[in-house]
Amino acid sequence: MASQYLNRFQYLPTIGCILFLLLMTIASINYPGGSEVKECSIGYSWEDNYLCDVLADVSHSNDHHHFHRVGLAAMICFCGGISMFFFYFPSWMNVQGPWRFVIKWMGLISMIGAMLIFTNLHNIMIAVSSILALPALIGVFNILYRRRLFPFFFAGILILILLVINNVIYYTDYMVQWLPQIQKISALCIVHWLVVMNWKFINLKKELSVKNLTSTTS
Repeated sequence: MASQYLNRFQYLPTIGCILFLLLMTIASINYPGGSEVKECSIGYSWEDNYLCDVLADVSHSNDHHHFHRVGLAAMICFCGGISMFFFYFPSWMNVQGPWRFVIKWMGLISMIGAMLIFTNLHNIMIAVSSILALPALIGVFNILYRRRLFPFFFAGILILILLVINNVIYYTDYMVQWLPQIQKISALCIVHWLVVMNWKFINLKKELSVKNLTSTTS
């Protein structure tokens, strides 16, 4: 009964990602203006502004951003969707042993930490959430590779490389002018990766359940 109840929430990764895109678009469209590069610019620049710029109640142009809570909601949905992916992934893949615990709980805790990025702990929590998420990602990559799901495996490695580049640029300021664009590309890649895997693995589990039921009854 409990497992059937939990199964109803298996599409939360997709829902979280879709809400992230929708709410982030609304928040950015209503962003007053200004960026670290051009403080007097009007509106949100997909080239110069960071995703976190829409989370502040006062923009770089020193205007009140009335939709900053929408931006906060977008990022919470994003982190929530990712955390639910880590939570359900071991069940979809029938993962047992230590990797089940590492993927489910390290991934979940890392995304709870990621939500604190929107507070004064921004710089610290970027590093903490990245470190906590690494074991969970290694577990996911390990399972994808062992199950020979190579398209998802290599896409995940590409995303990991993008995340590393994000962190290196952020903490070193080297080629920082490219960070807003790389940040958005990384976010879109993560959304696509999670949504496709969400539907793929749920369907795989359903097909496996049908086969097991057929073999049992025959």
